[in-house]
Amino acid sequence: MALKMKILRYILIPIILMVTINSGLSASGRVAVVKSKFDNIELVLDNYRIKYDLIEFKDLTNSGTFEKYDSIFFPSGIYSEYEDNIDVNWQGKDFTSVTLSKKFFELDKNAFRNNLRNFIKSGGSSYFSGYAFKQLAIAYDYFDFFDDFPFMGVPGRIEADVKGDLARFSMKRKAALYMEYPGWVALKHVSHAETLAESDFMTPRGEKHGPINVIIKDGGEILYTSYYSTVYSEFKRFNIYRIAGNHLKRKAFQIINDHSQVQTSVIIDSVMNGEAARTYYFNLKEGNNTIHFLSDGAFYMFEIYDKNRALIALKDSHEISQYYNILSLKEDYCFVKIYPSSGERYNMHAIVSAYGTLIPPSVTLAVKIIVGVLGSIFIFAFIRAVISRIF
Repeated sequence: MALKMKILRYILIPIILMVTINSGLSASGRVAVVKSKFDNIELVLDNYRIKYDLIEFKDLTNSGTFEKYDSIFFPSGIYSEYEDNIDVNWQGKDFTSVTLSKKFFELDKNAFRNNLRNFIKSGGSSYFSGYAFKQLAIAYDYFDFFDDFPFMGVPGRIEADVKGDLARFSMKRKAALYMEYPGWVALKHVSHAETLAESDFMTPRGEKHGPINVIIKDGGEILYTSYYSTVYSEFKRFNIYRIAGNHLKRKAFQIINDHSQVQTSVIIDSVMNGEAARTYYFNLKEGNNTIHFLSDGAFYMFEIYDKNRALIALKDSHEISQYYNILSLKEDYCFVKIYPSSGERYNMHAIVSAYGTLIPPSVTLAVKIIVGVLGSIFIFAFIRAVISRIF
């Protein structure tokens, strides 16, 4: 009898743990930036007052590095230069020796591949820009280039078609971008990715068309962009907050999941000095749509307008997490305007739209518990029957 109970205990404990719900998430984002030479992410993060750690290229093979963060930025130019890896000695005009530096480092590609994939699959978010596609392709080799040559971009102004959440964020369908660098990375296609911006552009082989901004989803998200010239723009602002605000996005997704809804779009941003409010638009599906609001701690008042700019709702509840339901009779869209309720600025907020009936989390939890208990009873009865036959 004692042996039977011991066997049952070892079998049932994992089953009970499987139906236990843990919704605890980080209250604030943990952000890292890999040192680079071309894309000055640090300057932008400082301006947006987003805290971050600056990490070394050599840290990328350490799995512990990835475990510390919710978001990691891999800006263009993070590769290890040859001159950093060799020591050159000379006398007068003559070289006397060329040796490997004591600081020589070569990326372990297998370790980096596993670390990055595990980080993204567990819900992490990463930003890659420009020449950092080389590092991204180690783990997610989804890139196609014209004539199999990445560096085809010619400097000049392009006009990009803006789509998805980038369009909702910027309130634009077109974005004028100046590609500053010769040999910028011209993409032909990125598989397994959502294109947020695409454009015609010139190359040494004539005019081409391809994506400029894409998002790859694999549990978490990877944002890759060929454009990083302008330090301050709606385009850059979207890219920065989409990744740096990953902790809020994950919390919003958990809320949506708890309410048994389907997420449709995500906006992450803040209200900065000199700004009275921020406005975005959201698509509505036929049926029930819910706009979820979350913040890093500051209170926000929001207004919702229909496509004709008629006021639908105004709410100032002094809560850091709230929502509003919109029943739409057809495919449509609405505008959302956010005001900080106090003089505070630079506190991140997330606005996430979802579709479907808003089921209270308590109901969802009760159903999960009932299903879990019934499943446990069935398994218990099955195991007991098996044990009775064995003994």
